[in-house]
Amino acid sequence: TWPDQLHAMLVEMGYNTTPGDYTATSSSRPSGRAPICENAADYKHLVTPRIGKVGWASWGFAFESKEDCVPEDYNGELGKHGFRMIAGHKVSCVNSWACDTVGQTKHTLVRPSDVAKDARNADIVILSHWMNDSKQRWASFQCFRGDPVDLNNSTGSAPITLWALRRLVRAIHKANPKVVVLIMARYPEAVGARVNPDLVERVAALNEIVKTAMEQEPNTYFVDYHFPIGVDMFQIRNFGHPNCRGDRVMATKALEVLFDRGVLGKGLRLPAADAAERCVVLQKCGGAGAGAAGMACCRRAPTCILKKVGECAAYGPGAPGA
Repeated sequence: TWPDQLHAMLVEMGYNTTPGDYTATSSSRPSGRAPICENAADYKHLVTPRIGKVGWASWGFAFESKEDCVPEDYNGELGKHGFRMIAGHKVSCVNSWACDTVGQTKHTLVRPSDVAKDARNADIVILSHWMNDSKQRWASFQCFRGDPVDLNNSTGSAPITLWALRRLVRAIHKANPKVVVLIMARYPEAVGARVNPDLVERVAALNEIVKTAMEQEPNTYFVDYHFPIGVDMFQIRNFGHPNCRGDRVMATKALEVLFDRGVLGKGLRLPAADAAERCVVLQKCGGAGAGAAGMACCRRAPTCILKKVGECAAYGPGAPGA
């Protein structure tokens, strides 16, 4: 729900968010599997166009066709769909989680030119389509033809990610040089509903590589947020995906980046950098806890939400979707 939470924040601040006439989008509201958040009333009526492809990786949005795919003798039907070389690695031409071939055709892809066409009339484009690039070990590296690209770290797939991100970002800016592109950081690994503390540094290293490289592109900014350890931040039904708290963290940070970079003329009142870490782990939202932290800190805390009446109230992880 983070795109919808961000949209609601923009509306609350008075921004005009009238959607354009887009053709590549696949939905305009959260999927039925998304968590049902306590503040859903703030965004359930909003139209937030997006291209959602469950389980896909960045390379599914980087090519105009599959004509360069070379069939190989590997894992039956998967090999027949072919592989292509990206940054020195063989990458499957199948676009799905674990490169599952069910329903795959030569047209199962999102063309950069189609995204760029829609971006001609956009002010901001937000990308989060690379989250699964470094998670292929959970699928036995089938998408990499069994090559354990990031078995021992999360950065082995970084060259593939950067190649694919640059293809899409440059296609967008070729169509509209003025559009601002935000790239969302990859969220941490989960253990149950909480952050896996043993893998925090691995994911942080990957985010730093992507941030450093992609912010060299014009009008491109990286949204690097952080989930606190020891707090329920992930869904249980859709394992490894942020819950309502995680989504609010992502949306709040995206808004902060837009303001800090001068894209927005006004932003949320957020705590100073030296107080931000304390706010992220804030557990007590009402009463003395809120008074000490302040309303700005309430916006930063994943477990709290600032009500429209100015009250800092507890904010839960949300109810499971369908």
